[in-house]
Amino acid sequence: MAMVTASAALPSLSPPPCVQNTICAPATLSQKLVFFCGLYLCGVGIGASKAVAISFAAEQYDDEDDDGGKKGSGRGAKASYFSWYYAVANMGMMTAGTLLVWVEAKVSWGLGYGICTSFVAVAVVTLAATAPVYRILPPAGSPWKGVFQVLYAFSRKVKLKVPDDATALYEGEEDAKDPLVRPLHERLQHSDQFRFLDKAAIITDEDLDQDRDRPWRLCPMTQVEELKTLLKLIPIWLTSAVYFVANTQAQTTFVQQGTRTDTRIPAPSLTAVETALVATCVALYNRTSRRLTPLQLMGLGHAMAAVAVGVAAWAESRRLRMAGDHERMGIAWLLPQYVVMAISDASLSVGQLEFFYDQSPETMKGASTAFYFVSVSLGNLINSQLVTLIASVTAAGGGTGWFPPEMDDGHLDYYFVLVVVVTVVNFAFFVALAKNYTPKRVR
Repeated sequence: MAMVTASAALPSLSPPPCVQNTICAPATLSQKLVFFCGLYLCGVGIGASKAVAISFAAEQYDDEDDDGGKKGSGRGAKASYFSWYYAVANMGMMTAGTLLVWVEAKVSWGLGYGICTSFVAVAVVTLAATAPVYRILPPAGSPWKGVFQVLYAFSRKVKLKVPDDATALYEGEEDAKDPLVRPLHERLQHSDQFRFLDKAAIITDEDLDQDRDRPWRLCPMTQVEELKTLLKLIPIWLTSAVYFVANTQAQTTFVQQGTRTDTRIPAPSLTAVETALVATCVALYNRTSRRLTPLQLMGLGHAMAAVAVGVAAWAESRRLRMAGDHERMGIAWLLPQYVVMAISDASLSVGQLEFFYDQSPETMKGASTAFYFVSVSLGNLINSQLVTLIASVTAAGGGTGWFPPEMDDGHLDYYFVLVVVVTVVNFAFFVALAKNYTPKRVR
């Protein structure tokens, strides 16, 4: 942020201002390097901090020894934390998209970026000053090492038969007592799903003779169960990525709709309304005495996304009919779809953050919340590719297609219907996965 701020504020790091009726001077190579290096560093820093900040704060809670030892109270506080984190993050995005944008547009870009830089600097200093009071868990190494060890041990024993009695499998009692081998304390119970992977824990004479390579030849049952847990989480994560195909409409096509209405307020400001509604939904959820489970919250988010895009399809159809009569629809007609999408966003995002942190193997808890941000990115990528594909297919043969330059000549409502179908099918898959999901069991 310091580099971006300097690029916007210092005349030597930015091209000269354009003079009326003259060609603007392009930026020099050094000016481009400073600006783009600052942007890329921001991307790296934000991506890295988001991936660990949520899980780091969640590690400060105990599951069962909070509030004077009341069982489960710490888990409830942790669930509340995920909700409030998402609410505060949305309020921050709303502030950046309104007040800071106004400062940059009306005052100067340098001042706007400078405010952001100041906040980041204060956050870094505060975190460094308060670091001694936090619970710092020792690093446990790469979580993918354990995955590859199980897969390698399985490949060496693929022809062996899995014993009917799970107690015959390698438990790794001696490794559990050695913090250098297994620094984490969580031990998982055996499950019947993906039983073929149990072959990695079958004890052979060769495993007993070679101690040095034993982690790659013989894996403890807990390590095998961690891979099983990961395999169960991946399909649910993929449904979340598809969900964001619908969710991203609030920042893209919904705004396009707004630009073609009778706007007394800027169409993009409805995104700020949705952001405020998300924070409100989170606050209401935390005040309810009876909580939904994370999977139920995610299911509610999937269902509401289909409803929100369905409402958008109806509103767009109505707008097109009025446009044919040379009338403009009021922007207030778009408010319901933003309200429903806010409920959907708050439900799925909070539920997913809590679910993946709680169910991820202990070796992957630090990276578990990164699954959420990857699903957001993947959903946006799928949506952009889907729009490109639909535009080329519907415009084949010289037709206007669904996405012509003039929106009134297209059929954005048809695209919304397609997204609804995709979301409903994805929701059905999620329900099937959630009903058959077996939570991990800790011994």
